[in-house]
Amino acid sequence: MGDLLLDTTTRQFRLAEAPLALIPREYAVLEYLILKTGRTVTKSALSGSIFGLGAETDPSAIEIYVHRLRKKIDREAVEVATLRGLG
Repeated sequence: MGDLLLDTTTRQFRLAEAPLALIPREYAVLEYLILKTGRTVTKSALSGSIFGLGAETDPSAIEIYVHRLRKKIDREAVEVATLRGLG
C-alpha cells in the first residue's frame, strides 16, 4: 500500500522505511483493513475480527482505533476513508 509495508514474518508495519509503532489492536485493525483493500468494511465486521464474534464492546472502540491510526499514518501515504452509514 504505497509507502506502507507489512512484513508478515516479523508482523511489523513500516511506513516510508521506518517502523510504525502500533499497539496490538491498532495492528489488528490496520492488518484487517489492508486485507480488505478496495472493499467497504463495516464497523461490526471489523469489530468481530478484532474482538471476536459476539464480544461485548463499546461501538466507539473501532472509531478510536481508526482515529489513532490516521494520526500515525501520513494521509498522503495511505488513506483510511470512512463512508458514513456503510463502513
